[in-house]
Amino acid sequence: MGVVLAALGFSNGCGDIRRPDPKVHYVAFGDSTTVGSTTRDYPDILREILGEPPETFANEGRWGETTKDGLERLRGLLETDVFPNAEVWLYWEGGNDVVEFIQDRDPLLLLSPDDLDYPFGDDLAKQLAEIQANIESAIAILRGAEVRPYVATYFFVRESLSECPPLPVDVMLPLQAQRANAYVLRLNERIRMAVSSQDAILVDVAVSGEELRSDPANYRDCNHLSVQGNEIAAGVFADTITASSD
Repeated sequence: MGVVLAALGFSNGCGDIRRPDPKVHYVAFGDSTTVGSTTRDYPDILREILGEPPETFANEGRWGETTKDGLERLRGLLETDVFPNAEVWLYWEGGNDVVEFIQDRDPLLLLSPDDLDYPFGDDLAKQLAEIQANIESAIAILRGAEVRPYVATYFFVRESLSECPPLPVDVMLPLQAQRANAYVLRLNERIRMAVSSQDAILVDVAVSGEELRSDPANYRDCNHLSVQGNEIAAGVFADTITASSD
């Protein structure tokens, strides 16, 4: 039975068999930054910018996924050769690892890792090291499959009153947003280190932080972009892909 599944594709855990799709050349792999937060996610917009037909793009985002779970899913997709002709993989994960860390230790964001007396320093360092290791492993697997891995940094939270589903309250206050951004800064440092160590291509969405935060309409909530925000992110992806192809 295992041989049959390997020949056809693999199960997603719900009994559906994934069959190879030879038309796909771009795979967007990630968490809810990649899929499900708006009616038009960044891969939809990126495809249009690049002038690619719909069948050449696959959106493999999964809501709430961590780098550990994503690593296993990535292995499954590559081992079963679901996208045999994919040349570009767009990887955007790590945010949920940090969200879970905050939810477990400081769900109201009363503390900042910038605080001199921050009590979770060792735990955070361990978590960030694990994130970096998982991203490095993902990049190594992709490079071993002879595809080009593009790895994105995360955008910063807008430091204003905003809806925020991960918090136990309905909204995020400006001071909480500042504390959240201290985590995002550290996460992005680790993403950049992983990209550098594995010789991947960095999609530095974080450098568009000022442009994104200048307009509340760029955000759907505290940790998701709107369609308008996804247009900005897609532009960063497109510029990076074009520059690396020259």
